[in-house]
Amino acid sequence: MLASILVVTCGIPALAQAPLPPAETLGVYSGAAVETRTVLTFKVRDDVVQKLLPEGWTLAPVAQGPAKGANLSIVFAERLATIDQGGKPVGGEEATVILSVPARNAAETAFAIVEAYGDGETAPGFYKVGKPAKVTVERTLRATNLKGSVEETWSVAGEGGEQIAFQIGYERSQPSRVQADSRNVSAVDGRVRRTYRIDQGLVVLASAPNGVDKARGLTFRASGGLLGKIFDGSQQLVSAVSLPWYSRQLYVPASQ
Repeated sequence: MLASILVVTCGIPALAQAPLPPAETLGVYSGAAVETRTVLTFKVRDDVVQKLLPEGWTLAPVAQGPAKGANLSIVFAERLATIDQGGKPVGGEEATVILSVPARNAAETAFAIVEAYGDGETAPGFYKVGKPAKVTVERTLRATNLKGSVEETWSVAGEGGEQIAFQIGYERSQPSRVQADSRNVSAVDGRVRRTYRIDQGLVVLASAPNGVDKARGLTFRASGGLLGKIFDGSQQLVSAVSLPWYSRQLYVPASQ
């Protein structure tokens, strides 16, 4: 992987665009996916999340932007379509909740995917950290012409007793288009990795560092298993963003 790759920070890409390297430098193309996402970032205990990282990796909290100071992101992803490297549809629609930690190994930066909750048929998944769970999402849109509001409710009921309840409301607004590359590694096997070339729309709903508070009725609760260790009451919400479209191309190392 090249050091020139622009890495998305805790699910929130840098707002300033920079030229991306040629796609062929990212590895071997392995498919593409389209999703809708809502992302929360938190500041949690460093000692807890450091233990989740693969060997050789250290915690690298976000240094700037809406998520400055965050060391954990939770992605609420609704997958709409996936294709393989030949362009054929694979899988189907699925709601997944993903926990990741921004990390560094020498000059390399990436997200360590530490846990993911979704359909039991897809677990443990590419990153080997998937947990079978029932994930329910409800999204209500009320709009007249170009103005409208959105309410989202997510719930996770893991087979291992994990529980997540998340709710948020917000006014629709014009997203900023962001194109970036992001690298992910498995928290249980640092050799398992992907790089994503992303085209997405970004709306910042809340940012403690930037003084943004556009979210209504934002509530988040998590318990059980690893969630209970991470969210022990000391966590601080750093940011919340809406990604009304999230399109990505997937690349893997040639040796993988």
